Amino acid sequence: MNATRALKLVSLALATALLGGGAYMAHKGLKRLAFEQQQHAQLQQAVDNARRLIPEVQQREQLVRSIKDVSMQVERLGFDPAQWGERRLRRAQGPATRAEAAQFLGELGRGGAGAIFVADMFDLATVSPEASLFHPPQPGDLGLTLGVSGTLHFQTVSALAPKVKP
Repeated sequence: MNATRALKLVSLALATALLGGGAYMAHKGLKRLAFEQQQHAQLQQAVDNARRLIPEVQQREQLVRSIKDVSMQVERLGFDPAQWGERRLRRAQGPATRAEAAQFLGELGRGGAGAIFVADMFDLATVSPEASLFHPPQPGDLGLTLGVSGTLHFQTVSALAPKVKP
């Protein structure tokens, strides 16, 4: 019996050791699984962020292509940036008569092909709700409001004609 008992104790010890080793491996595997799940969540978040940025990247690529196209056209037409100057213009939003508005807007366009106005903000409106910008003022018309800001680009060197390259 002693040998049988010793065999049972050795078997029990071996089974206990295997069970302990298995529990240790399971615990270690669960910790590794939790770490891998955390890594997966972080990587998935990075992928989602990258996917959200794709439209912006595509828009920027389109902008770069447009800029290159415009640059090629400018070069083909012979425009030289050194022959152009710029001036910031600003007229604060405020009341104006139709004559003042017409004079201001006429002066913006007076430079012809040698001047280009690029507006950052342009607001022209009638003060009276029933008035129109496109019809003569009626009695009781309260005038307009006019506000403009932007950059006036103008030629500093007279050019006879644009040079067109084939």
